[in-house]
Amino acid sequence: MNYPHITFRKSAKKDFETLRAFTKDAEYDNGRNLNWAVFKKYPRLKIYFDKDKHFKIKNEKVLSNFIDETYRGEQINMNRALAQHKKRWEKIALDYFSLVDELFSGRKWPRGKYVALGTIWGMYPRFLEDKTFQIPFRHRTPGYISVVIAHELLHFMFYDYFYAHYPKYRGSGNNFIVWHISEIFNTVVQNSPAWLSRFKIKSLGYPEHKKIVARIGRTLYCSNTWDLNALVDKIIKEVQNQKINK
Repeated sequence: MNYPHITFRKSAKKDFETLRAFTKDAEYDNGRNLNWAVFKKYPRLKIYFDKDKHFKIKNEKVLSNFIDETYRGEQINMNRALAQHKKRWEKIALDYFSLVDELFSGRKWPRGKYVALGTIWGMYPRFLEDKTFQIPFRHRTPGYISVVIAHELLHFMFYDYFYAHYPKYRGSGNNFIVWHISEIFNTVVQNSPAWLSRFKIKSLGYPEHKKIVARIGRTLYCSNTWDLNALVDKIIKEVQNQKINK
C-alpha cells in the first residue's frame, strides 16, 4: 500500500488567503471562525474588519503587512517548529495509516500534494482540491499537532469515500451537510479507544456536534468491529434529525 508522504512548509501568502476565507465565512457564521481563528489570538486586528458588513476587511494591505512581518520575525522559530512537527508525525505515521487502512478496508488514498502548511491562525482548514492543509506552528499541547494532521488527512480519505458511495450529496448545495457529517465522523473515529490508544489525545470537535458524537460513541465503542457504511448512515440520520445542516 502506498501512503501519502507529508511535506511541511510555511507560506505567508497562504495565511493571507486563509484570512480572506475566514472573512467570507463570516457572511453565514456571524464571524465565529474569525473569532476563533484570528481575534482570539490577535484581538488588535479587530479594528481592520467592519462588523456591520459581515466583517469585511477594511484594509487588506495592513493585514498583509502584519502577516509578512510576523513571518519575517518568526522565520527561525517557524522552521524549527515545522521540523519538530515532521519528526513527531513520522514516529506515528505508519500506525496511523494502518488504522485508516482497517477503517476503509484498504481503500487507496486520493491523489494530491499532501502538504502541511504552518499557520499563525487558530483554526486549521483543509483544501480538498489539492490535498493541502494547515497546522499550528505552536500549540500548548505539542502532541496535539499530530492529532490535527491525522484529522485533516482523514477528511481527504472520507470525502473521497463519501462522494463515491453517496453521490447524491455532490454539488455545492450540500457542502454544509457534508461538512457536518465529515466532522462528526472524524470526531467519533479519532476519539475511539483504538485511536486514542495510539494518539493519547482526543480530537476537539465542534460544540454543535457534541450530542451526536456522544450518542453514537456510547454504542459504537462497545463493538469490536465497525460497519463503515452503517456508521455513516447513522451520522447522516442524526444530522438530519437534529437539523444542523445549515
